[in-house]
This record gives sequence, structure tokens and C-alpha cells, in this order.
Amino acid sequence: MDERFLSTALELTAAMTAAADAGAWDTTAELARQRHACLETALAGDAWRLRPPVIEALRSMLAADRTLTERAARARQETAAALQELRGGRRMQGAYAAQAVTG
Repeated sequence: MDERFLSTALELTAAMTAAADAGAWDTTAELARQRHACLETALAGDAWRLRPPVIEALRSMLAADRTLTERAARARQETAAALQELRGGRRMQGAYAAQAVTG
């Protein structure tokens, strides 16, 4: 196991959380891609010999992933609701404009 890559993966997890806090979901996704590559490298070969601190670090990353997934889902729902509201507002504006022309 190459713990340098595990350390980098932990740093990327923190950066993912910061990007999510800023609402930068594209950045969050790119950081997740980079972290995945680090984890693949870190866990290659003798990964079956994981020591307890490494296992705890992996658990921490998985917990962060669950939180980020939930936050991304909420953000997606909020965006969809805002878009729906915007579309409804445009329909109302169109209806008022049509009524003003015909009324």
C-alpha cells in the first residue's frame, strides 16, 4: 500500500467538501475523479494488509461520500424546484401579457 496516495485521497476528500460547501458541484465531481484514481493506486497490490489507521481513513472517506451524495441530491432537488418555479413564473407572465393584449 502506498500511503502517500491515501494521504492525497484524504486531502481531496476535504477539498471535495469545501467545493460542495461553495456549491461548486462540477469541481466536486472532478475532485472525486482524482480521489478515485488515488485510492486505486493506494489500494493496489497488498491492500489486503490494511492496518487499522488505514481502515479508519477509508471509513472516514466513505462517510464523507455519503454526506456529499446526500447534499448533492438536495442541491439537485432545490435546483429542480427553482427551475419549476421559474417556469411557472414565466407562464404567469405570459398569461398576464396575453390578457393585457386581449383585455
